[in-house]
Amino acid sequence: MEAKIINDPIWGPIELHPLCIRIIDTPQFQRLRYIKQLGGISLVYPGACHCRFEHSIGTSYLARSLGLELQKNLAMLDEPNKPDITDKEILCLEVAGLCHDLGHGPFSHLFDQLFIPKFKKPGDQKAWEHEDATLNMLNSIFKNITWNDYLEDEDIEFIKNLIKKPDEKEQKNPSLNENPDEKEQKKPSLNEKPDEKEQKKPSLNEKTDEKEQKKHFLYEIIANGLNKIDVDKWDYFSRDCHMLGLHHNFQCKRSIKLARVVKHGKEWHISYPKSEYYNLFDMFYTRYTLYRQAYHHPVAKAVEMMITDAFVKANKCLLFPPNKQRYQTCYLKHLSKNTYDFFGRKLEVEICWDCIKNLARVF
Repeated sequence: MEAKIINDPIWGPIELHPLCIRIIDTPQFQRLRYIKQLGGISLVYPGACHCRFEHSIGTSYLARSLGLELQKNLAMLDEPNKPDITDKEILCLEVAGLCHDLGHGPFSHLFDQLFIPKFKKPGDQKAWEHEDATLNMLNSIFKNITWNDYLEDEDIEFIKNLIKKPDEKEQKNPSLNENPDEKEQKKPSLNEKPDEKEQKKPSLNEKTDEKEQKKHFLYEIIANGLNKIDVDKWDYFSRDCHMLGLHHNFQCKRSIKLARVVKHGKEWHISYPKSEYYNLFDMFYTRYTLYRQAYHHPVAKAVEMMITDAFVKANKCLLFPPNKQRYQTCYLKHLSKNTYDFFGRKLEVEICWDCIKNLARVF
């Protein structure tokens, strides 16, 4: 399979890696065509009908662009013990950007922010997030496509960690998930000589932890928990403004060209020169504008509340073939193809229509 070029309304021609083409052709990714990026906001802004499908492709493109720019700049950096970025890591960034939103439910954040909390039990300590479903769907994709001609097992773990880092407890104690019987089998016998002991091979978790310590900046590209400057936001800021008809001054391609990997203390982080201050200020101001004029629009929030009410009513009576289990159990635990396909496509169109068609009279 060869690489393909698609034309994106925001970034122009985008070349997709053959592995990305295989992922895009799966049912799990194709369902993103039916998941609206902005939920019920399209009922206030008629042009905002774009989906998670094109946003995911745009994020993949920006992740690759930023990775290649940092790779080039690191190669020219004259400093001892500097990190590097391999071509395989560039591909991992591209795949992670492509798959980072796989787990979104219908109407995107409406589902996990408004609908799911209504069914949260008092004993549940951790709130469900769409990243949890993303990782499960990513496992399903890699079970059904050929990927070992480009990646290895540790690369798959690296991609998952780029999307969502594992819990700190699991990182520090990877042995908690081991089977006690397997641990007993690993113990050497008393008569075994030290020379005869096999050298312990590093586990996948240990390899990814080592990569995170040495190349912490790679985890700041898709989802930056340090300063919130990442390619995911760059794409949806630009795409949402374009589809909403809102003006913005932020130029993410300029930020990509000026991004550098700089050592801060013992760690390497993505940094920007002082001349980029006003451009990054425009980025955060664009975010503020989007929240003020669109994301938190009072009519849009009212629409989303009505859609949530429709979801709650559907949850009481809607069953799924073939297991006939209720929606919440099927979505959160099994994550079956039938569930995603049904809710991404049919529920968004049919179940909510009776509720939405009365908006003209209400507002």
